[in-house]
Parts: sequence; C-alpha cells; structure tokens
Amino acid sequence: MNRDPERLSAFLDGELPEAEAREIEAALAADPALQAELEALMAADQSATAAFEAMLEEPVPFELAAAIRNAPEGAANAVSPPAPARRWLAVAAAVIALAIGGAGGYFAGLSQGTQVAAAPGWLADIADYHRVYSGQTRHLVEVGAEEADHIETWLTATVGAEVAIPDLSAHGLTFRGARLLVAAGKPVAQLMFTDGQDRVVALCLIETGSPQEGFASRTIDGFEMVTWGAAGANAVIVGDDGRGDLQAIAETAAEA
Repeated sequence: MNRDPERLSAFLDGELPEAEAREIEAALAADPALQAELEALMAADQSATAAFEAMLEEPVPFELAAAIRNAPEGAANAVSPPAPARRWLAVAAAVIALAIGGAGGYFAGLSQGTQVAAAPGWLADIADYHRVYSGQTRHLVEVGAEEADHIETWLTATVGAEVAIPDLSAHGLTFRGARLLVAAGKPVAQLMFTDGQDRVVALCLIETGSPQEGFASRTIDGFEMVTWGAAGANAVIVGDDGRGDLQAIAETAAEA
C-alpha cells in the first residue's frame, strides 16, 4: 500500500471512501509498521485535543475580554489584543502547531528511513492477547507460578533477554504464572498477576536493540499500558483502563 501520511490521516478522520478505508484496514492487519504509524498519528491527535481542551478551561484574559466588549460595534475584528491576550492566543497557536509538527516530524522521519525504537505495533498485539487471556480463569497461564525458576530460565532463553519475576505483592498482586506470546514477529514473555478482585495485570517483555528511555503511558483498545526499556529489552505493564496504579507497578517491576 502507498504509505501516504495524508491518506492515513484521512482514514483516521473517517474521510475516505468505503473501498479505500477497507484497503487500509486490510493493510493495517498485515503490516505492524503501518499500524505503528497509525498509533503515532492517533497519539499526536489525542495530545493536541487534550492540550487544547485544557487551555480552553483557562479563563480568557481580562484584557482581551474588555477590549472586545468595549470595541465599537462592527469593529471587533480591528481590535488589537493587549500583550497578555496576545500571549494567550500565541499559546493556543503553539499548542496546535506543536501537535501538527510532531506528527509531521514522525512521518518525515519514517520517509527518511528512521527506525522507531521498539515499534509500538507490538503493543497492539499485546492488547489483543490481554483481551483474550485476562478473561480466562483455569487457563489463565501456560506454566503455573509453582514453576517460577523454570519460567525464568525458559523465557530468558526463548525471548533472548533476561526475564525475572518481580515481587509485586506490595501492590496487592499475586503471581499466577506465565505464557509465551508472539508480537511483531518476535517472542514475548508474559508474566500474569491478579489482584484481590481477580483483575489481571500482565508484565510483557520483548527483546530489542533500542530500549526505550524512561517510562511512557498510553491506552490501546481500552487497556492502560506503561512501557519502559531495560537492558536489551522493552517491557510493558498492561491492565484495565483507569486502574491508576500501573505507573507505580511498572516502577517496582523495573527495579527487578
């Protein structure tokens, strides 16, 4: 498929004819890199919307309101806002420009062959797995927690990066066991935990030559995720959206 950022943006906005939209949907299902591009565009759009809505909640500067109110009828367009008001309007323009520029820069980088470290397409696969496995009870895991030593040895050898089971009991989580997944064409270790309400929290780890710097939060398909990089790997904690404690859980897991 032709990798046209404008066409992908139009798909996100629902502006494409049905036939073209179906073509992109099929391409997304078969191309993790294209899925990563769409996720980046969605993230930029969400950031712009959130920032602009937050700005709109701020009160309009008094000087701007007074200038418009006191202007002669029909002359509102000719009013030059006072300096504080101009700064407020400049912030609004900057927020929009930053979001648009961020998305543009991302796609420009892709067009120049820049590789995205640990393409976020793997997280979409993790969300799909979590939707299926988090609803299981008897078959929640492939290997049970009683074989913790075997799990660490097995998954470390298979994934190609060290897998250590963290103690998350301080967060009310109990280790239940593990599974081996495949995301973005690579093996992924999945460690499964449950809380007092039997809600599932998973820690997944994938080998990469470009580990992520710092922590980052996102929501994909109704699941909250916190990602970070470790030695030779990227990791993600995934749970129900709105839990509110995944950042703290991720920080504890990262220390392991």
